[in-house]
Amino acid sequence: MPNTSARARLLLQEILHPAEMDRFIAACLPTTAAELPGLRLRTQSYLAWARQQANRSGAVDLDMATQIATVLATLLDEPDQYDEDARALLRGATTYFVDADDGSNDVTDVVGFDDDARVLNAVLDALGRRDLRIDLT
Repeated sequence: MPNTSARARLLLQEILHPAEMDRFIAACLPTTAAELPGLRLRTQSYLAWARQQANRSGAVDLDMATQIATVLATLLDEPDQYDEDARALLRGATTYFVDADDGSNDVTDVVGFDDDARVLNAVLDALGRRDLRIDLT
């Protein structure tokens, strides 16, 4: 789980807002490598749900949701690459993504999945995987 100095560093870098960080940290639970495939399934199920919502309203940023799900799937497909702390971060990012009403509502808010992408980018930075960062510009 991220320690206090890591939390402060992420907040100071303005990667995450305090409420996003608090939700994310609460989701960073101990996770075994064997649990990562189940987390991957959750991301894919949530992406399917987001597609249904996009078909109904058209307002869902499905491109962003797909990018997030793809990056999470890439990470979760490498269960032996991560130590206990990294797996907790992955659980946190996944849980944050699959919660439709996290920092901002994924379906009804204009910014939709932007907060999810910020959380994921912070995890990617912590994991040294800046190559997978999602562009928010």
